[in-house]
This record gives sequence, C-alpha cells and structure tokens, in this order.
Amino acid sequence: KVTLMRARCLSYLFENAYKKLITREMISHAVWGERSQFVSDANLTQLLYLLRRDLQQIGLFELFVTLPRQGIKIDERFIIDAADIPPQAIQYHTHRCNKIISIGIPTLFLLFVLFFLAPFI
Repeated sequence: KVTLMRARCLSYLFENAYKKLITREMISHAVWGERSQFVSDANLTQLLYLLRRDLQQIGLFELFVTLPRQGIKIDERFIIDAADIPPQAIQYHTHRCNKIISIGIPTLFLLFVLFFLAPFI
C-alpha cells in the first residue's frame, strides 16, 4: 500500500514522464497544492526517498533519477503511457483515519513488464 502523498507524487511523475525534467517545485505543488510554499525541501526529499523504497519493494529500481539542483526525470528505459492504466486499477481506502491508496495488481504488473521489456523495444 502506498500513502496518499506518495501516490499523488507517483501519479504526477507518470503524467509528466514525457518531460525531460520535472522540477522539485512542480512536484511539490502537485502533491501539496497551495500549501507547497510552506513545505520544506526536506519533506519532498523524504517523500521521494520513501517512494523509491516502495518501488524497489516491487522490483522497480531507478524508475526516476534525481538531477542535483534541477529536479527529477523518468529513466528512459521505462515507457509510461497513462492511457494503459485502467481507472479501476486505483482504489481509495480509509484506514485508521489515514487515506491510503492501494494500487491494483494490474497496474503494478504493467510497470513490472515495462521495466523488463523496455530494453527490447
């Protein structure tokens, strides 16, 4: 299970994977909205660290790369097409007053397949 903030971040990265650079400010605004001006750089760094850790647990290593003092970019080995992810693959749950997003197995399977097939395409 992925927390709401990490899911927002991952969703934003997927939606903007076509860009050569996704700035930290863009990610911060996408995740925290208007409150992003009050969020420290350390909060975003921690969020990206936890997201990387979650992705590594399902076998997705280095999905995105940090460009120091610039931002984030999606590794070119990954081909991400948001149109391939069915809306029902993302389910929202409430658990102990915390919103948690459970990404469906089809979505994770799609990402896993893309990771291993990207070198052959």
